[in-house]
Amino acid sequence: MLMDQLKKAFGLGPKLTAEEEILRFTEGLGSMTDEDMGIILAVATVVRVNLEDQKHLPTGIYDNAQLPPASVLMGKMVDLAKVARHFDRLGQTTDAVAAVAVLNTLRCLNAPELRHLGRGIWAEMARGTPYVKKALAEGERNKGEPFPKRVWKEFAKVPKGFEPLTGGGKSSSKIPSSKSQSGKPVKKAATWPKSPPNS
Repeated sequence: MLMDQLKKAFGLGPKLTAEEEILRFTEGLGSMTDEDMGIILAVATVVRVNLEDQKHLPTGIYDNAQLPPASVLMGKMVDLAKVARHFDRLGQTTDAVAAVAVLNTLRCLNAPELRHLGRGIWAEMARGTPYVKKALAEGERNKGEPFPKRVWKEFAKVPKGFEPLTGGGKSSSKIPSSKSQSGKPVKKAATWPKSPPNS
């Protein structure tokens, strides 16, 4: 038992699948308040727009049904994972969570077998929409300069295919949760993607 805890502490335990990582991340988002989600959504929008403006991501990637080739997008996701880890190391947790939100969105867009999880991420992110303008205004005051105009226009943009299901949808957008042995749901902390060696 102690050995298992040590293995997990040092990342030597069983590797999580992409689906497990995204589910844990979404569960972590679910534990946040709506106002906190507004801050995360605001920062995630700034991150995405800046990456698009700097040509690290194609402009309008959330609207685009035609994504770059998977190998190209994978390289961008590796870079974004490094950015998230850098924010985390600097103690900028909000920025790290926002970067991981963009990263996991891209992961879900990139892999058809993960797309159903993207709807869950964005169901959680959408809870923050009423609080984004306040968060952006505060961010501009703290920064001392305005964010790009696109940030203000696009903060409520949900990636194509991740919109909430309406009325008679055939599948549920409810995120499955892990269950304890007693059958009760278990909350898990959000996890960050591991940086590749030499990052």
